[in-house]
Amino acid sequence: MIDDTAPRGRKTRLDPAARVRLLEEIARLDAAAGVVKPHPAPLPVPEREDVPREFLQKRDVWKNLETFAVDEALLNRNLVITASRENLAHAAFDVLRTRLLQALKDNGWSRVAITSPTQGCGKSFSTVNLALALSRYERFRTVVMDMDMRHPSMARYMGVKGTPPMGDFLRGAVPVEQFLRKPGQNMLNIGDNIAFGFNGRTEGYVSELFHDPVTAAVIEQMIADVEPDITIYDMPPVLAQDDVIAFKPFFDCIMLVTAGGLTTPRHMKETVRRLGEDKPVVGVILNKAEGADIFDYQY
Repeated sequence: MIDDTAPRGRKTRLDPAARVRLLEEIARLDAAAGVVKPHPAPLPVPEREDVPREFLQKRDVWKNLETFAVDEALLNRNLVITASRENLAHAAFDVLRTRLLQALKDNGWSRVAITSPTQGCGKSFSTVNLALALSRYERFRTVVMDMDMRHPSMARYMGVKGTPPMGDFLRGAVPVEQFLRKPGQNMLNIGDNIAFGFNGRTEGYVSELFHDPVTAAVIEQMIADVEPDITIYDMPPVLAQDDVIAFKPFFDCIMLVTAGGLTTPRHMKETVRRLGEDKPVVGVILNKAEGADIFDYQY
């Protein structure tokens, strides 16, 4: 019998459980009538649209990352102002975070290099504060890597000791589960959806290491394993060495940190010349002075 009460031209969708019951009933009736049919193919497992992709695939790699203790007092002393959010300047990083994510979304980018023309502009300070601002976006996964391998400082900002060297990780000697570290439980609302790649030892031949094919394979494997929505690289100053130029294949865009009273027009001109035009500068942070009481940022 055909049901004429259903609207014409509209297909009725059954949920998976109902489809299974219907197929079982058809098979029972066919068997009673002596009809032999091949065994039906198994039903596909429906995808849950309400669960983000990162929580359905390769979750164990992220879950098994080591953690580090979060020391609120130490973060305050190190001017990690987005941790406790007591300093009103944290709002500047919230704005920076939102505008950065919008720029990445508009251009289909996910890998950002943060650098400066010279030392002392506050790029690592900016990287750490931006990273913790990003950590408060739930279901948004961030990886931050300390690629200033001649003068690593991210571990000092976060109060982390005894971390494996970045060089050993890039050479494939340290697995990602033992290298990347997530913040442990804390009262600052810093989520575990952010992981840091700290550096426990200075490196002398950085540019050569960045050119090594093993480094490329390790970084691509790391991204495939942990599937970050955004990867941030804290790079050396552009005018100090050729490290940033050697690392250009690994990032999509650049965020430039400058310092009032320190960065000159000549610095900026030479920085832009060295960076070239193939990697766009997505934003400029104007940092009055690292360690001052008031910070100004422009984007």
